[in-house]
Amino acid sequence: MTRWDPWRDLFVVPRALTQYLTDGASGGESRVAGPAVYLPLDIRQTKTEYVLEASVPGFRPEEIEVVGNQGTLTIRGERKVEAEPEGRYLRRERRQLSFFRQISLPAEVRESEITARFENGILSVHLPRLEAPLPTRIRIDVGSANPAPDAAPAAPKPAAATSPA
Repeated sequence: MTRWDPWRDLFVVPRALTQYLTDGASGGESRVAGPAVYLPLDIRQTKTEYVLEASVPGFRPEEIEVVGNQGTLTIRGERKVEAEPEGRYLRRERRQLSFFRQISLPAEVRESEITARFENGILSVHLPRLEAPLPTRIRIDVGSANPAPDAAPAAPKPAAATSPA
């Protein structure tokens, strides 16, 4: 009997759901696109940008697509199996793979300035942030803008009632 760990489920459930949707409800592997791989991400925040990093070993830059659209960042990639060489395989563990990952972008990201870099199997996506406006100190005036008169005007006296004679 194992003890339930809710933190483990945060990582296992999305991966299992991705596998289920990729392989189909039948449980068999999809032969057309190959199995999907869960793409783990690291996201850092600096004063000027967010930096997203993903390990994509075995992929070439032209096999990866990064798209920012209406507050969503999509990263997808597909590695196709090369043509069958002469001879027959005794064992084949490298196969066609694909991955797909979407994340919502914070409103402060400047989508038109997103850049991506691929080096040594690491994809780095730089998401520039809007500069936060500096707080403005507002001066507080003492008293009112219109000074009060020295003496309040006297209330008008009511007119005496006259009776007709």
